[in-house]
Amino acid sequence: MKIFAKLMLFAALAAAIAAAACFAYYIAVTRGAVLDEDKLTLASGFAEVYAADASKAAEISPFGADKKVRLKELPLYVKNAFIAAEDKKFYRHGGLDYARMLKAAAKNISARSFCQGASTISQQLIKNTHLTSEKTLKRKLMEIRLTKKLERAFGKDEILELYLNSIYFGHNCYGIAGASELYFGKPAEEMTIGEGAMLAAIIPSPNRYSPFADREKCRAARSRVLGRMQALGYITEGEADRAAKEGLPERRQGALPARSYLQCVADELETLGLTGPRRFAVGGCKIYTYLSPSLQEYVENLQTDADRAGKSIVVEDNASCGICACFLSEGNLRRQPGSVLKPLAVYAPAIEKGILSACTPILDEKTNFQGYSPANYKDKYCGYVSARQALAESLNVPAVKVLAKLGVDESERFLGRMGLDILAEDKNLSLALGGTRSEFTLAELVGAYALFAGGGEYLAPAFISRIEGADGRILYERDMKKRAVFSEDTAYIVGDMLRAAAESGTAKKLSVLPFPVCAKTGTVGSEKGNTDAYTIAYTGGHTVGVWMGNADRSLTDITGGGLPCHYAMLIHRFLCRGTSPKALPACRSVRFARIDKIAYEREHRVLLAPAVQPQKYTLCEVFRKDALPKEYSERFLKPHIDASIRCDGKHVYIDICQTEYFDMIVKRRENGKTKELYRGKARPFCDTDVRADTRYDYTVIPCFTDDDGKTHCGKEIVLPGVLIGKKQLARIFN
Repeated sequence: MKIFAKLMLFAALAAAIAAAACFAYYIAVTRGAVLDEDKLTLASGFAEVYAADASKAAEISPFGADKKVRLKELPLYVKNAFIAAEDKKFYRHGGLDYARMLKAAAKNISARSFCQGASTISQQLIKNTHLTSEKTLKRKLMEIRLTKKLERAFGKDEILELYLNSIYFGHNCYGIAGASELYFGKPAEEMTIGEGAMLAAIIPSPNRYSPFADREKCRAARSRVLGRMQALGYITEGEADRAAKEGLPERRQGALPARSYLQCVADELETLGLTGPRRFAVGGCKIYTYLSPSLQEYVENLQTDADRAGKSIVVEDNASCGICACFLSEGNLRRQPGSVLKPLAVYAPAIEKGILSACTPILDEKTNFQGYSPANYKDKYCGYVSARQALAESLNVPAVKVLAKLGVDESERFLGRMGLDILAEDKNLSLALGGTRSEFTLAELVGAYALFAGGGEYLAPAFISRIEGADGRILYERDMKKRAVFSEDTAYIVGDMLRAAAESGTAKKLSVLPFPVCAKTGTVGSEKGNTDAYTIAYTGGHTVGVWMGNADRSLTDITGGGLPCHYAMLIHRFLCRGTSPKALPACRSVRFARIDKIAYEREHRVLLAPAVQPQKYTLCEVFRKDALPKEYSERFLKPHIDASIRCDGKHVYIDICQTEYFDMIVKRRENGKTKELYRGKARPFCDTDVRADTRYDYTVIPCFTDDDGKTHCGKEIVLPGVLIGKKQLARIFN
C-alpha cells in the first residue's frame, strides 16, 4: 500500500508539473493577445484590383459591409438556426465548449492532423476578426485567450449580433443583412424559417453549399439544419417539413457582381484563406491579377442570335497558367465533364503507360464489358479505327476499351495530379465517357487541358498573382512551381491527336482558323435533350473553354460541336487578330514515321513503310521515341503478284492476282529470242500473236515506280511453257 501511495503521489506531482508547464506555455504564447473591439465590426473599405498589364481594373469591397441588423430585429427562428447549426450550447458555455474540444482533440491526435475543429460562435468571431486561418497550436491558444476576453467584455446577445453581422456567406458577401439581400432580395427581418436555415447551412463552406454553386448540396445542408432545429425544440415537425419544401433562391440579375472576373477574384481570396472582415478589404490592399481588360470585355459581350442557354467562358494564358478572362452567366457551376474528360482520363494516361499510340487500331463495335454496354452516338459503329480517329470523332466504345486495358485506378491517379479528384462511385468504366457523379468547374477543366500546351506540366489555374498591403508588403504571392503529370512526348502526341479533332472531327468548326488549334468537344445529355455542351481548344498561347447549359439543368439542343465550338473559334480569332498564336512547344523525344497504309487498313497491323514505298500507300504518324515500330513492311521491298497461264489453242492467257499496287512487265521467249510484250499496270494479259507448232515461254516481273521516278522490280516469275499444235491443240508443260 505504501508503494501504491507513493506511485499515486508521484503521478499527481507529474501531472501538476505538466499542467503548470502547459499553463506557463499558454501564458507565454498568448502574452500579446489583445482584444481590439474595433475589429469586431465589419470593415467597409475596399481593395484595388490590377490587371496583368498593371493597370487598375476595379475596386472591390465586401458586399453588405455597409449593412447591419440588430439581433432583436431578427425573427427568433433565424437566430436559433445559427445556434442549432454552429453552437447549440452557446448560451450555456463561457465561450469554450470543453467537451467538444476534447472530442476534436482526440480525433486530431488519432489522425495526426487538424482535421476537426470545435469552435464555438465566440471562437469563430475571434478567428474571423483577429487571427489568420493557419492551423497551429499557437493560433488556437491565442483564439482561446481572446475568446475568454470577448466573453468578459460582451454579453451573449452582443456576441451573436457581432457574429451575424460579420460572418462570410459566399460570393464576396459578409453579414446576414447583405446575405439576405444577395440571396433572397429582402431585408433579413423578413426571412422565413427555410431561408434562415439555408444561410446557417452554407457558412461552413459558402462556395460549396451556395445555391448558386450546387443546389443539391445546399438543399441537403439546409435539411440537416432544420433537423437540428427540430431536435432542439426550436421548431415543430410541421414547420420543419414546410421549410424543407421551400424553393431555393435563383440567381437573380444583379444578385452577383456584374463582372464575373471580379467575383472569381473574391472567391479565390476565400480559398487562399485571405477573406474575412479585415483580411483584404482594408487600408488600400492591392490585388494583382492575370486579367486582360480587352479580352474580358470581348467575352462579356460575346453573343449570337442563336444563343438559347447560359454560358461560361474561361481563357487561360498558358505561360502563366493564369486566367486572363472569365464570363459566367450562370455562376461558377460544377458540372459533369462529358467527353472532354476522354483525353485526360483515357488517352493521355494510356499513351504515357505505353499502352497506346496515336495509330493503335481499335475495333469499334458494340461491346459488353461484364454488364456495362456503352453506345456510340446514334448507335453507329465504325469497325477498326485508329486511336486518333476514335478521339477526333469522340467514339465511346474505343475509349472504354482503352480504359479497361489501362485500369480505372491508374486513370484516377492521373486525374488527381491534374486537380480533378473523382468520387469513389465513379471508379468504373463509365469514367471514360465523363458521365460521372464527380463534377468540375470549367476553369478546372481548362487548367487540365493547358498542361498539354505546357509539355505535360500542371499548375492549377489562378486569377490572382500576388497581393500587396498598403505598405507594399507582400501578403500573398502565387507559387509558380509546376508538377509533371505527363511526359513531354505524351503531351505532344495528345495535342497532335486533338489537332485532328479540330481539323476534321467533332470540333471542325475551328478548321476555318488560319493556324493550327487542338480541341475537344463534349456533350452531356440523352435522347430527350442535352444539359451540358463543351468545347476546350488551345494553341501555344492560350487555352479557351466554353460551356453552355442552364443552372437548373433544363434541357437544350446545343451540342459541344455547335455553339460552344463557334464561340471558341471567335475567341481564338480575337486573340490572334493580325498575328499568329505562339507555337506549341517542339518535342525531341517523338518521331514521325511512315507506316504501311495497306497493312494498317487491311490487316490492322502497324508496320513501318520502307523509303521506296510510294507516299499514296503510306500514313504519317507520330510516336514516342521508345515506342516506334521496329518491323518493316516487305510489300514494296519484295514486290509480288500471283500469275498463272492458260491457252485455248489460239491465244495464250496470263491471269494475274494481287494487281492493285504494282505494274508488270511481260516477256516471251521464242526460238531462243526474248521479246517484251507488255509493260504497264498489272492486269490479265492475252497474247494473240502466237503460231502453231511453236513453243513459247513467258515470264512476268512485278514492279512499281517510287515517288522519285525510279522503277523497282520484284523477282521474275517464270511461267510454264506453251506449245500450240496444228489442230489448235495446246500443251502446257513445266
